[in-house]
Amino acid sequence: MYPEEMNVAKSDKILLRALSSNSRTSLAELSRQVGMSPATTNKLLKHMVSHLGVKFTLEVDLDKLGFSERHILSVRFGKKPDELFLSELFAGDPFTQDAFITNGGFDLLLFVAADTPMNYMKWETDIAVKLSKYLPEFRPSEYIFDMLGFMPLNDSFVDFIKEGIKADATDRALLRILNGNSRASYREMGNELGVNEDTVRYRVFKLQRSGIIRRFTVAVQNSGGVLSSYFMRYRFDERTMSDIFPKQRRHNVGEDDALPLVNRTPMLVLLSGSYRFFGLSFGYTRKQSIDSGVKWHANLLKGNNPHEAHAVITKSVKGLLPLRNLDAERNYRYIWR
Repeated sequence: MYPEEMNVAKSDKILLRALSSNSRTSLAELSRQVGMSPATTNKLLKHMVSHLGVKFTLEVDLDKLGFSERHILSVRFGKKPDELFLSELFAGDPFTQDAFITNGGFDLLLFVAADTPMNYMKWETDIAVKLSKYLPEFRPSEYIFDMLGFMPLNDSFVDFIKEGIKADATDRALLRILNGNSRASYREMGNELGVNEDTVRYRVFKLQRSGIIRRFTVAVQNSGGVLSSYFMRYRFDERTMSDIFPKQRRHNVGEDDALPLVNRTPMLVLLSGSYRFFGLSFGYTRKQSIDSGVKWHANLLKGNNPHEAHAVITKSVKGLLPLRNLDAERNYRYIWR
């Protein structure tokens, strides 16, 4: 499937890392980093799009856009709904950004972003009613802080940016376009919006400078392996910040070079609520995926009375997987230093 001259493991990793750091990097610069001709680099890029479902998208700052309510929920059903029902249910749901069917300790994983506590509560009540015949057990946790990775957003997030945010109709239209294809050229965006190229360039620069756009990056439709999701809570004691957190960081940063395509830990989030943190762990087998994430953390926390719930993601019914090979050491956000 790959041209013979491609060094698959090395080239894929370099290319995905470059795109996850800045998906607008030019083809000429990408080819320089990979050490291949532009034509060969373009073939590799197209292969990643077709076989992993790589999508060029945005990482935005939801706080700056007024989304004060962010939650990750696990749902366990007494009677499982079919996939088509779930797809139709969440397709028109403006607050559910990502919905994944899972297999393990829970059956459904949801990432929800709302602009106000009241709108979030309305959503939670409404979704509980719509799923009630399947006897759902919800475990919501508030999404506090990205330590590593991000959760991809659907374009609908643009419709719920608060009115007081400094982003006018043109800025919001640009956010929608870039969220769908962050490699779109300034000329293409200008033609779509009916404004000149220089205006688009300035507007995009302004969105970056304000911090609304954190990064032009990538997400995928297919992980190429097994992606486990896990929630954990544990008892805090005097060694938590001095010993446990630094070991957790070293592990997740160290796993950055373990695989050709991705870091074994593409996402780690601090939570408040039912659990203390949420993670995603990648492996080529189920055992590898669970061992490197769930079991490793359970062993790290064994003296702190850990409790975990984990499940393998089997299908996305809405949204994309936050899978990428971003430089973990440089981008790990660590608030206890």
